[in-house]
Amino acid sequence: MGAPGRPALADASASPVSAHTPQSLWSVILSFPPLDLCAAFDIICDHVGKDWRRLARQLKVSDSKIDAIEVKYPRNLTEQVRESLRVWKSSSGENAAAAHLVEALRACRLNLVADLVEEDQQARGLQRENESTGSTLSLMSWDLDTPTSGVSS
Repeated sequence: MGAPGRPALADASASPVSAHTPQSLWSVILSFPPLDLCAAFDIICDHVGKDWRRLARQLKVSDSKIDAIEVKYPRNLTEQVRESLRVWKSSSGENAAAAHLVEALRACRLNLVADLVEEDQQARGLQRENESTGSTLSLMSWDLDTPTSGVSS
Protein backbone atom coordinates (compact mmCIF):
# COMPACT_ATOMS: atom_id res chain seq x y z
CA MET A 1 0.00 0.00 0.00
CA GLY A 2 1.15 3.53 -0.70
CA ALA A 3 1.45 6.34 1.82
CA PRO A 4 -1.61 8.59 2.28
CA GLY A 5 -1.84 11.01 -0.60
CA ARG A 6 0.47 8.96 -2.80
CA PRO A 7 -0.52 6.28 -5.28
CA ALA A 8 0.46 2.72 -4.42
CA LEU A 9 3.43 1.43 -6.39
CA ALA A 10 2.89 -1.65 -8.51
CA ASP A 11 4.69 -4.81 -7.49
CA ALA A 12 7.94 -4.78 -9.50
CA SER A 13 8.10 -8.57 -9.64
CA ALA A 14 4.80 -8.64 -11.55
CA SER A 15 6.26 -6.52 -14.35
CA PRO A 16 7.19 -8.46 -17.49
CA VAL A 17 10.08 -6.04 -18.04
CA SER A 18 11.75 -6.98 -14.76
CA ALA A 19 12.56 -10.43 -16.16
CA HIS A 20 14.87 -8.78 -18.69
CA THR A 21 17.65 -7.29 -16.64
CA PRO A 22 20.50 -5.58 -18.48
CA GLN A 23 22.77 -8.53 -17.63
CA SER A 24 20.43 -11.11 -19.21
CA LEU A 25 19.93 -8.85 -22.22
CA TRP A 26 23.69 -8.68 -22.79
CA SER A 27 24.00 -12.44 -22.58
CA VAL A 28 21.38 -12.76 -25.32
CA ILE A 29 23.10 -10.15 -27.48
CA LEU A 30 26.52 -11.77 -27.02
CA SER A 31 25.15 -15.19 -28.01
CA PHE A 32 24.59 -13.96 -31.57
CA PRO A 33 27.48 -14.31 -34.02
CA PRO A 34 29.34 -11.13 -34.93
CA LEU A 35 27.94 -9.35 -37.96
CA ASP A 36 30.84 -10.54 -40.13
CA LEU A 37 30.02 -14.15 -39.30
CA CYS A 38 26.30 -13.57 -39.82
CA ALA A 39 26.99 -12.21 -43.29
CA ALA A 40 29.31 -15.12 -44.07
CA PHE A 41 26.66 -17.57 -42.82
CA ASP A 42 24.08 -15.97 -45.13
CA ILE A 43 26.35 -16.22 -48.17
CA ILE A 44 27.28 -19.81 -47.41
CA CYS A 45 23.64 -20.80 -46.84
CA ASP A 46 22.68 -19.24 -50.17
CA HIS A 47 25.45 -20.91 -52.19
CA VAL A 48 26.76 -24.14 -50.67
CA GLY A 49 23.76 -26.39 -51.28
CA LYS A 50 24.14 -30.14 -50.99
CA ASP A 51 27.91 -29.84 -50.39
CA TRP A 52 27.18 -28.68 -46.82
CA ARG A 53 28.10 -32.08 -45.35
CA ARG A 54 31.60 -31.91 -46.82
CA LEU A 55 32.00 -28.36 -45.49
CA ALA A 56 30.71 -29.41 -42.06
CA ARG A 57 33.25 -32.27 -41.93
CA GLN A 58 36.02 -29.86 -42.94
CA LEU A 59 34.91 -27.63 -40.05
CA LYS A 60 35.27 -30.67 -37.73
CA VAL A 61 31.53 -31.13 -37.13
CA SER A 62 31.08 -34.78 -36.13
CA ASP A 63 29.16 -37.24 -38.29
CA SER A 64 26.70 -37.82 -35.45
CA LYS A 65 25.93 -34.09 -35.31
CA ILE A 66 25.58 -33.97 -39.11
CA ASP A 67 23.11 -36.88 -38.91
CA ALA A 68 21.19 -35.10 -36.13
CA ILE A 69 20.98 -31.96 -38.27
CA GLU A 70 19.56 -33.97 -41.17
CA VAL A 71 16.94 -35.50 -38.85
CA LYS A 72 16.06 -32.10 -37.35
CA TYR A 73 15.66 -30.41 -40.77
CA PRO A 74 14.85 -33.26 -43.19
CA ARG A 75 13.55 -31.14 -46.07
CA ASN A 76 15.20 -27.77 -45.46
CA LEU A 77 18.65 -27.56 -47.02
CA THR A 78 19.21 -23.95 -45.97
CA GLU A 79 18.50 -24.75 -42.32
CA GLN A 80 20.78 -27.80 -42.50
CA VAL A 81 23.62 -25.57 -43.68
CA ARG A 82 22.87 -22.86 -41.11
CA GLU A 83 22.62 -25.35 -38.24
CA SER A 84 25.93 -26.96 -39.20
CA LEU A 85 27.54 -23.51 -39.13
CA ARG A 86 25.97 -22.81 -35.72
CA VAL A 87 27.36 -26.10 -34.39
CA TRP A 88 30.81 -25.18 -35.75
CA LYS A 89 30.63 -21.71 -34.20
CA SER A 90 29.52 -23.12 -30.87
CA SER A 91 32.39 -25.62 -30.77
CA SER A 92 34.95 -23.03 -31.97
CA GLY A 93 33.90 -20.37 -29.49
CA GLU A 94 35.95 -17.19 -29.75
CA ASN A 95 38.12 -18.76 -32.46
CA ALA A 96 35.21 -18.80 -34.90
CA ALA A 97 36.03 -16.36 -37.69
CA ALA A 98 35.07 -15.76 -41.30
CA ALA A 99 38.68 -16.48 -42.30
CA HIS A 100 38.30 -20.05 -40.97
CA LEU A 101 35.17 -20.46 -43.07
CA VAL A 102 37.00 -19.26 -46.17
CA GLU A 103 39.82 -21.72 -45.49
CA ALA A 104 37.36 -24.59 -45.13
CA LEU A 105 35.47 -23.57 -48.27
CA ARG A 106 38.71 -23.55 -50.26
CA ALA A 107 39.69 -26.95 -48.85
CA CYS A 108 36.34 -28.25 -50.14
CA ARG A 109 37.03 -26.60 -53.51
CA LEU A 110 34.08 -24.28 -53.06
CA ASN A 111 36.19 -21.39 -54.31
CA LEU A 112 33.34 -19.31 -55.73
CA VAL A 113 31.61 -19.26 -52.34
CA ALA A 114 34.94 -18.51 -50.62
CA ASP A 115 35.47 -15.59 -53.03
CA LEU A 116 31.99 -14.24 -52.26
CA VAL A 117 32.63 -14.40 -48.50
CA GLU A 118 36.05 -12.72 -48.88
CA GLU A 119 34.64 -9.95 -51.09
CA ASP A 120 31.86 -9.30 -48.58
CA GLN A 121 34.34 -9.22 -45.69
CA GLN A 122 36.58 -6.79 -47.58
CA ALA A 123 33.60 -4.55 -48.38
CA ARG A 124 32.58 -4.58 -44.71
CA GLY A 125 36.14 -3.68 -43.71
CA LEU A 126 36.16 -0.75 -46.14
CA GLN A 127 32.76 0.36 -44.91
CA ARG A 128 33.95 0.32 -41.28
CA GLU A 129 37.07 2.23 -42.29
CA ASN A 130 34.99 4.84 -44.11
CA GLU A 131 32.64 5.16 -41.15
CA SER A 132 35.54 5.79 -38.79
CA THR A 133 36.98 8.49 -41.07
CA GLY A 134 33.64 9.52 -42.56
CA SER A 135 33.48 13.00 -41.09
CA THR A 136 36.89 13.92 -42.53
CA LEU A 137 36.08 12.48 -45.93
CA SER A 138 32.71 14.18 -46.13
CA LEU A 139 34.25 17.54 -45.25
CA MET A 140 37.00 17.04 -47.81
CA SER A 141 34.54 16.10 -50.55
CA TRP A 142 32.32 19.02 -49.60
CA ASP A 143 35.29 21.38 -50.02
CA LEU A 144 36.14 19.86 -53.39
CA ASP A 145 32.59 20.28 -54.68
CA THR A 146 32.33 23.98 -53.89
CA PRO A 147 33.70 26.28 -56.56
CA THR A 148 36.49 28.58 -55.48
CA SER A 149 35.56 32.25 -55.66
CA GLY A 150 37.17 34.41 -58.27
CA VAL A 151 38.55 31.53 -60.33
CA SER A 152 36.96 30.74 -63.66
CA SER A 153 37.69 27.83 -65.95
